Amino acid sequence: MKQTISHWFVIAVVGMVGISVLVAGCAARTPEVIEKLVTVKVTVPVVETQVVAVTREVEKTVVVTATPEPTPFYTSVINAPADTLVYPLAGDPITLDPQEASDAISGLVVQQLYKGLFDMRGDGATVPAAATGYQVSDDGKTYTVTLRAGMTWSDGVAVTAQQYVDGVCRLLEPAIGNSYYYLLADVAQITGAADFASGEVADCATVGVKAVDDLTLVITLRQPASFLPKLLAFRVFLPARLDIVAGTGSQERDSLATPPPTATQSAIRNPSTPLRTSPQSAIPSNGPYLLTEQAPGDHISLTKNPAYWNAAQVAITHIEFKVVPAPAEQLALYEAGDLLVADFPAEETARVQADSGLSQELQVLVRPGASYLAFNTQITPTMSVDFRRAVASAIDRRALIDDVLQQPWHAPAQTIIPPGIPGYQGEDPAVGYPYDPAAAQAFLAQAGYDAQNPPPPVELWFNREGNNELLFKAIGGMLEAVGIPVRLVSSSWDVYLASLDDCNKPNRQDAAKKPAECSYGLYRMGWVMDYADPAGILDMVFSPKSAFQYTGWQSEEYQRLLSEALAEEDETRRTELYRAAEVLLLNEGVVAVPLQHYDLTVLVKTGVTFDYPPFGAPNLQYWTLPPGQ
Repeated sequence: MKQTISHWFVIAVVGMVGISVLVAGCAARTPEVIEKLVTVKVTVPVVETQVVAVTREVEKTVVVTATPEPTPFYTSVINAPADTLVYPLAGDPITLDPQEASDAISGLVVQQLYKGLFDMRGDGATVPAAATGYQVSDDGKTYTVTLRAGMTWSDGVAVTAQQYVDGVCRLLEPAIGNSYYYLLADVAQITGAADFASGEVADCATVGVKAVDDLTLVITLRQPASFLPKLLAFRVFLPARLDIVAGTGSQERDSLATPPPTATQSAIRNPSTPLRTSPQSAIPSNGPYLLTEQAPGDHISLTKNPAYWNAAQVAITHIEFKVVPAPAEQLALYEAGDLLVADFPAEETARVQADSGLSQELQVLVRPGASYLAFNTQITPTMSVDFRRAVASAIDRRALIDDVLQQPWHAPAQTIIPPGIPGYQGEDPAVGYPYDPAAAQAFLAQAGYDAQNPPPPVELWFNREGNNELLFKAIGGMLEAVGIPVRLVSSSWDVYLASLDDCNKPNRQDAAKKPAECSYGLYRMGWVMDYADPAGILDMVFSPKSAFQYTGWQSEEYQRLLSEALAEEDETRRTELYRAAEVLLLNEGVVAVPLQHYDLTVLVKTGVTFDYPPFGAPNLQYWTLPPGQ
């Protein structure tokens, strides 16, 4: 899933938090902010930020010591309304349409409104949700899923297997444009999915997801996929009500009348449309919560769905998602008792650890994933492999964690596959490029550049939320230190993602640009694993056919390794294939520069029982509030 920082609720939009890093041998330049326009669907402002170079003592060791205090600086209080979980979002969701959602903020909200086949719990266990179980055929190609009897939507309409088929069809529909089509079509290899997603076949009846009856769903694959059960708990299998979303895709246009969208339909598709309603008139949901109020830029309110099949076990009646982009503001609201969960800025790390109250509420949890920079391989100078090696060798990951995040528990990343995922080889120094400024300058020379013939400035794109500007000024300083001029260009998350997506729409009818037509040389992205398999990042994100990468890189050998690994049933051999693919990606292709392996670092109020799964969005139906709250 497109992610960034180590806190799930903001992970899709903020990247690694940061303050200025110390880098040896840099000469500082005067900061300057320039307004620049980028056209996506409308013309929007994008800020171009001057690189700031600073110095760093390479041998510095960061030690955070908690100073004893007679009384805590912070006392945990909760000022939230009764029976309400107030939970921060780093920005507005891009959509509340379950089949359009591909970013983590949208996915978090959507997951509370719609119920998929299975849920993943905090201990990693997959538990029945709308489904009660599944069976697998002897050849491993057919999965038969049984739904729970008696389920209804909040408006009284029965929940049926056909609605889950419709959900898959909408997600694959080219007119919808969800990048997760690739997961079902090319990774899981559901029969007929690739042809339908590409527009070569117009009828979704050819796709291998069928409703045998109201309670039986059959999924047919082109080849066995041992990891498919891990996907059944992911939101690619959310249902769709075609009577609510009619008119958004070719199948709906062919089979249903398409009157002008109602206020409810507009609210589903565009969260910038204000919606204030009552539970009785809210968007129909089959999940634990209903959408009751939506105020763009401020909050989204949910209330418990009395028609949900497991409503009796949903402990929290109200959820208020509060839009708070800045980590510093989140921390202030948290300390005041107005948020029950919060991020915090890097410069507050030492205080959080030293405060006897805050430190007790600091949670560091498992969250497999990676933050990285990736290259546009289609333009100068980043089309040069040696130039890319120079960039990879110029970045001091340990400094970014110790001096920027000031959170030494994070793991610097020299590899893409994160710890805890089969194929992890982060302990092998031969995989990826370590920090080595001298090597960086040597690689630059091999690429044909030196002090007399410097490379042209490289545009580094990033989204501006959180502390990204500070972080990428620091990374820019590291690159400047070895002779790589950098121009930093930032925009809000929605504009940033739309701008990148405009540069890579493989197998889609609305294909516009390719990386060769786009000006970025580098872009930042993060990916938190959706399931515990290396395909979930090496294939989903970095396959040349994936809609989630914007590099323009092509490699028949890499694609061959991925295809062979997907079909391989021997797990040892499968792991070897993925390790070989990662070496090709990072050492030979030098397509990306890993920065940090994720964890989940978050403040949670004392007395709140939380349930953060290692993969996917948290299901807030499993959370509880302190007694009397």
